[in-house]
Amino acid sequence: MPDADPLVILEETLRARAARGALADDEKRESFRALALLSPSDGMRWAALAGCWPDRGATLLHRAIILIPGDFRLYVNLSNRHVQAETVDKAFVSLRRAALLQPGLARISTSLSTLMAKRTKRWKFQSHAWVQGAHADTGVGQVESQIAGGKILEPLEVVEKVLRSSTLLSDAWRLRGVLQQRLYKSAESRRCHCRALICNPANLNAYIAASGYFIEQRAFTRATGLLDFADILAPGAFAVLANRAAILERTGQLEEALTIARRVTVLYPHIGERYFICGTILQSMANVGDALTNLRRADIAAPQDQRFQNNLAITLLKSGRYSEGLATYEGRWFAPAEMPTSERSLWPNASFDLPLWEPGRPAAGKILLWGEQGVGDEIWGLSYLTALADRPEHFTVETDARLMPLVQRCFPKITPLPRRLDVQVDISDYQAQLPLLSLPHRLGLAGQQTPTGWMRPDPEWVDAVKHRLTGGRSVRLIGLAWRSTKPVQHLSFAIDVERFSRLTAIENAVFLPLQYGMGEHEWDGLVRVFGEDRVVRPDFDVRDDLVRLADAIAAADVVVSLATALVPMAVATGTRSVAMLMPVQRDWRYRVGAQHSPMLPNSTLLWPPGSEDPESILSAVVKSLR
Repeated sequence: MPDADPLVILEETLRARAARGALADDEKRESFRALALLSPSDGMRWAALAGCWPDRGATLLHRAIILIPGDFRLYVNLSNRHVQAETVDKAFVSLRRAALLQPGLARISTSLSTLMAKRTKRWKFQSHAWVQGAHADTGVGQVESQIAGGKILEPLEVVEKVLRSSTLLSDAWRLRGVLQQRLYKSAESRRCHCRALICNPANLNAYIAASGYFIEQRAFTRATGLLDFADILAPGAFAVLANRAAILERTGQLEEALTIARRVTVLYPHIGERYFICGTILQSMANVGDALTNLRRADIAAPQDQRFQNNLAITLLKSGRYSEGLATYEGRWFAPAEMPTSERSLWPNASFDLPLWEPGRPAAGKILLWGEQGVGDEIWGLSYLTALADRPEHFTVETDARLMPLVQRCFPKITPLPRRLDVQVDISDYQAQLPLLSLPHRLGLAGQQTPTGWMRPDPEWVDAVKHRLTGGRSVRLIGLAWRSTKPVQHLSFAIDVERFSRLTAIENAVFLPLQYGMGEHEWDGLVRVFGEDRVVRPDFDVRDDLVRLADAIAAADVVVSLATALVPMAVATGTRSVAMLMPVQRDWRYRVGAQHSPMLPNSTLLWPPGSEDPESILSAVVKSLR
């Protein structure tokens, strides 16, 4: 048996004595120094000396690294020395080298994240640590913060890497469900939420996230059941109460929703979200003053939250503060950083790689304007093209293909472009962009009346259209619509045609139904109400032939409708209209409680209870006919 190396025996003895605390600091340092000098090519002995000589630790570790450049532990120790010396940049470089040598070690990624000054990179290292098997709390928190900041694809990549290594992490499935929901993959999102609950039936956040999914799907019974389970785990939790309030608000139980929201205010006075919840419910209740107070507080508490900005803008506009409201409403085009191509956004990333048009800096060039939100909104926004007539720029407006003939007829100097979200717009010829509803703010017209009558054909044409529709009779023509179907949550509404019954008292008048999708049962109802000789069936497609619809509205003496696209079209043709409004009217152009709005000239706004009373409807129509 070969003799043991005396230096190895000495080293083991010294380490054993040091471990028992039998060596004083000076004696320990001198002993390890002697070992390093006796074996100068042994890097680990220089590293051991660094451990008991703090003042020269970094220098000694550098010597050890020169001798053993492939040992990641030396770089980790060197990083710790730099942290103690408050030389963070050097510590970061050392850890990066350690990560290159040992890329799968969660501890290194966690340490790197603590050294990052910029949050954008810090979250990546913490996410790497989670993927590599570190404690989940930090990784989950970082992914959640990225989702809150509008990120989708990068957090999704992290979550999927985690799930590939461990398929039973409830929070990873929960986050994947939320991200799939943001990408409008409903079936996949639902599957992920179910897996999150199966993996951990006691995960409070999983119940809350799943309930949020079902609220969006309007499956309120299932959402309520999940919230009941969450209440068992954490009675009175903020998110549980907030989701219960959302269910009540979306099912029209506004008083009950407000009661819960106020309870949230008492229990969680430090959270800005509470003001947002109260403000949104009060806005739905048409209590604009109190809604504005709460939403301003929410905006102060969380100025970066675009939900707060958008609802604040709508409430400002509904209260008649148009200049401030339209300026705040510019934030409506904020969307998560990665969205499907069917979605438009301006912040944080623009749908078109073009700067926003600034009318205050006129210059020859091509400007791309684009319609937004719906046909009624586009028609209202097109009104402001009248203000562009004398400008030096050349304008192209991308809009619903059905509106193209109207744009060509009314604005011959403006180039219409049909909107096709499945085809990329060639922006190579354009210098700037702007959504249509930003025109009044950008042009400084926020407090002025919306331009009217720009869509009206010449008088002879209007007379010819009226002659055709009425069969040549010398009568007044009254347009009617009774249903609005909007693909946005709970904003669809309708009334029975019997609500128009008192209009039969108007003499020498016939009625033109302008309701798209009118069924035979609805036509039969109109005949029962007015009589066959007083109802004129339109001879054109009300939904798709918007040119003939505009001509028919121009020929009408008055249009009676719910809050549909017919109201802004009546404004555009210069025809009077009566808008029969609901208690909850989100469209900000209908100023709450007011009979008239500068955003909808020539329109009489009939709020409840008047809009529910046939006698009040008759009075409003008769007044409009005078």
